[in-house]
Amino acid sequence: MIQNRFFRNVSFNTFQLIINQIFGLAIFYGLSKGLDKNIFGQINWSLAVLLTLFGVLTFGIDQVMVKKIAAGYNRQNVFAAYLFHVIFSGGVFYCTLILFYLIFPNYISEQTLLLFIGLGKLCIFLSTPFKQLAAGLEKFRELFLMSIISNIVRGLAVIITLLTHHMTVTSVLVIFISGDLSELIISIIIGRPLLQSSFKFRWNKRRQILLLKESLPQTGVILFTAIMGRFDWILIGIIISSSKLAEYSFAYKIFEVSTLPLLVIAPIMIPLFTRLHKTSENINNIFFFLEWQIIIASFIALLLNVCWVPVIDFISDGKYGRVNAETIFLFSLSMPLLYLTNYLWTINFAKGNFKQIFFVMAASFTVNIISCSILIPIFKNEGAAIAFFITSFAQFILYMRQKSMAFPKNRGYLLLLWPFAAAFSAIITYSYTTQPISRIFIALCVYIAIVFASKQVHPNNWKTLQSLYQ
Repeated sequence: MIQNRFFRNVSFNTFQLIINQIFGLAIFYGLSKGLDKNIFGQINWSLAVLLTLFGVLTFGIDQVMVKKIAAGYNRQNVFAAYLFHVIFSGGVFYCTLILFYLIFPNYISEQTLLLFIGLGKLCIFLSTPFKQLAAGLEKFRELFLMSIISNIVRGLAVIITLLTHHMTVTSVLVIFISGDLSELIISIIIGRPLLQSSFKFRWNKRRQILLLKESLPQTGVILFTAIMGRFDWILIGIIISSSKLAEYSFAYKIFEVSTLPLLVIAPIMIPLFTRLHKTSENINNIFFFLEWQIIIASFIALLLNVCWVPVIDFISDGKYGRVNAETIFLFSLSMPLLYLTNYLWTINFAKGNFKQIFFVMAASFTVNIISCSILIPIFKNEGAAIAFFITSFAQFILYMRQKSMAFPKNRGYLLLLWPFAAAFSAIITYSYTTQPISRIFIALCVYIAIVFASKQVHPNNWKTLQSLYQ
């Protein structure tokens, strides 16, 4: 029996993400193998549009819901308000999508895909109040069960259709809708007992307005984040080609999977930081937590570059490896920045600094749109990756200017040590061997040696982190 809350939460969240990433990769790999690049690109374009729009429709209430429940607010009232929001906004959106399809049936070729894949994504959207309820209560076992079913169903079905040579666009649409609907059903079954009361769906004007008002600063943040998250995909699909989007989305997906440690700790950090005293001194006491994250981020970036061409060309029959080598290198430069900005964002969110977050995201949004609009037409997929790095760097600089967190004296420079250590390891590796296996082995040995030689990882740090959950 797991006694420590932190270890238990990390364990469930880690298992959830590992399972989702494994089956997500199975889905992605199966589609990339079983469909031609144009159809694969069109499906990814449709998913990009839908994920962007459904992300905007949350209005940031999902994150506010987690924060309020973690802070001890009445869970039934908060849940009911968000549930009404997703049912109303999701229903209006999908009805609009159907109306647009009926009026302009031949406007774009991806429209049928949008309509049917959108039905599945609507089910996922309707399940979010139950998941956020579990996250706010730190019931990560329940959240684990709610979050894995869709990818398991879709992953298994895609692999079966691939192996039996029955993969068609129609079968893919049926698989997507079935998997997403199963997640909604499981979320309702598991989530209802967490309310500790009978399930009541009532419109409460005052409660709804208060929740919307509190989430208003986050609404802009979510708008900017959702659009930035897939604007490059949408733009590549529109102005270049579906096949180039297939290549770019493959590289992006692998890069996204490589951020698994960040995905594990991000949901845990919000309730953790909310419970901490809202002062810079308390945050600085766990500065080592950020150091660990940058060490891991730099290590993963190193592995991505060393392993990319031999591994990806092997598993994709030469379709997505070497052609994406420059793109994945540019993505990997952003890896440490993602951890830094997530850490700074969490601090600001826990402190309620929504105006500062809004300003940072508005500026980042502007940088991203301008960068993508200029660089993608010129450099294509590589231009999108450069725009991603520019946006990540700009976001980090803007958060640092807010001065919500001052790094401890004589330790802030350590955050720069690990990316340079990874770069040094790569240089050593490529200078002494051309064999893929040897390169991987040497890169691992050099980087790990630098980490241990620095003496910055201490067992007492783990005990300090554990004490916050006792």
